[in-house]
Amino acid sequence: MQYFISNEQTNIPDGFRTLTDEEIARDFKKLDLDKSYFISKNEWMLAFIKILGNDIALLEQEGPDSIMGKIQELSDQFDKYDIDGDKFIDYLEYKNFISENILISE
Repeated sequence: MQYFISNEQTNIPDGFRTLTDEEIARDFKKLDLDKSYFISKNEWMLAFIKILGNDIALLEQEGPDSIMGKIQELSDQFDKYDIDGDKFIDYLEYKNFISENILISE
C-alpha cells in the first residue's frame, strides 16, 4: 500500500483512490498520541518527520536545506488546516486535509 500526495484530486492516478472515513479515523487516532481527540502541532510534526526520515536518501539528493524546507512546509500545512486557529487539528480539520491531499493505492 502506498500513499500519494496530491494537490489536485481531479486527476487521480490509476490504481489510487481516496481514503475511506474508517481509514481517516484510524490514521487520526494514530497521530493523536496523547488521546486528546486533537492533533497538536508537535504530534503532527513528529509523525511526518518520521515519514521523511524514511526518505533521507531522496532528501539528500534535493540539497542540503531540503529537510528544513520540508519541515517548514509541514508547519505551514498544519497552520492552513487548523481552520479555527486554536493550534490543534480536530477530526473534521484532519478529514478535510486528507480528503483534499492524500490518495492511497488499491
